[in-house]
Amino acid sequence: MAIEKELNLTKKQRILIMIPLLIGGFIALLNETLLNVAFPQLTSSLHVSTSTVQWLATAYMLIIGILVPVVAFLMETFTTKTLYLTAMGLFTVGTICCGFSQSFTALLIFRMVQGAGTGMLMPIMTNTILTIYPIEKRGSAMGISLIIVVFAPTIGPTLSGLMLQYLNWHWLFFSILPFALFAIITGLISLKNVSNLTKPQIDVLSVILSTIGFGGLIFGICSIESLGFLNGVVLISLLCGFGGLILFTKRQLTLKQPMLELRLFRFPMFSLGTAILMISFMIPFSVNIILPTYFQSSMGMTPFAAGLALLPGSILNMIITPLSGHLFDRIGAKSLVTTGFCILTVTMFCFSHISGSTNLRTIIVLHLFTFLGISLINTPTQTNTLNQLPKKYNSHGVAITNTLQQISAAIGSSLFIGLMGAKQTKYLSKLKNPDILQQHTAIISGVDMAFTAALILIIIALILSLFLKQGETWCKKDKICETSKIS
Repeated sequence: MAIEKELNLTKKQRILIMIPLLIGGFIALLNETLLNVAFPQLTSSLHVSTSTVQWLATAYMLIIGILVPVVAFLMETFTTKTLYLTAMGLFTVGTICCGFSQSFTALLIFRMVQGAGTGMLMPIMTNTILTIYPIEKRGSAMGISLIIVVFAPTIGPTLSGLMLQYLNWHWLFFSILPFALFAIITGLISLKNVSNLTKPQIDVLSVILSTIGFGGLIFGICSIESLGFLNGVVLISLLCGFGGLILFTKRQLTLKQPMLELRLFRFPMFSLGTAILMISFMIPFSVNIILPTYFQSSMGMTPFAAGLALLPGSILNMIITPLSGHLFDRIGAKSLVTTGFCILTVTMFCFSHISGSTNLRTIIVLHLFTFLGISLINTPTQTNTLNQLPKKYNSHGVAITNTLQQISAAIGSSLFIGLMGAKQTKYLSKLKNPDILQQHTAIISGVDMAFTAALILIIIALILSLFLKQGETWCKKDKICETSKIS
């Protein structure tokens, strides 16, 4: 039986370590959705289509997905402080360059540089929590950190809407630059090295296969809206994506020192929790892209008003997320997660039946309950999932869960936006000269289609949540770990 010793740190020391990580993570994830409300302005300013502009959100998360095998390697090769400062440096450079970009190509490239920084920041933060907090306190600590993961992206549209009332889109980047610099200074002062370095060797072929796998999969899904599912480019991209992931998986299972320990998926509760997290993370990112688009295109709202309508849900999420972490430490995950998915099932059903007569107040209330459900799900699920692993596999577990969350958010937003656009196009194709009312009806039909797809996924996750267990760490015949009871 393995006994995992925690670092002997005081509460003050833990807080000082977490402050720069929380600040950096908040800024990076806020930046994920900061451009969502600006899409109409960007299409006009950069002379590109809406589907093209969508790549600014998708590519940001795509580059995070490409870092799948690299993140665990980096956390076991470089100290916490070095890795954090490198990640914030990349993010800051990308932010400056995005602010000065004058073309869509330049903006997209430097947006991906930002994504590279974000892709390292979140795993560093989660892995540090697992390292410096004992198991019985992880729920509360994870709840505080997950305020960032969900609250920062949800408040992005509100802040960007406010700025776009008075400034152009360039200031969306310039406005967060001082905070990024502050995060770097704070990291230099208070961040300590807490990681356990094993100095593994990097496997270049694993990186290449992962890039082809995740890159091809997300590119294919993102291209369905504009090219159609049966298009050659889409089919080849999806084929390369699935093929790359299969080869990547096989290689990890044969390496003595894998880049990413995929045998962790033989832990039943780790696998189940990861699947639930992937579905739950599709929802907030997708909702916060679909609704601002609907508000502006169908209801004629300004960018600021569209962002402001999402603010109550964001505030509720900020309140409930740490509370759900505290409740997890007391009552466990299953009841919280199941309740959350029941709430989401009701709200997505209502969202999937939006019509021209649905008023703004109703949509805001549905958005509130959506984020109430999400708040009850994410913290308990992520904490319970990572608690299944022995300490020596923390970095691999964190890399897997954090990256798959980002990939699922990218796939979810692309899938739902694609369904919305496809349904809208199909509706309008039947009309020769659609008037304004018919165009609004087309938008509503697309929104209903997107939320119907989300409803199906949530029902699947609800069923999966009924099988959640806790209190044990499971192992299989490969004996990649030792078992121990978790209280």
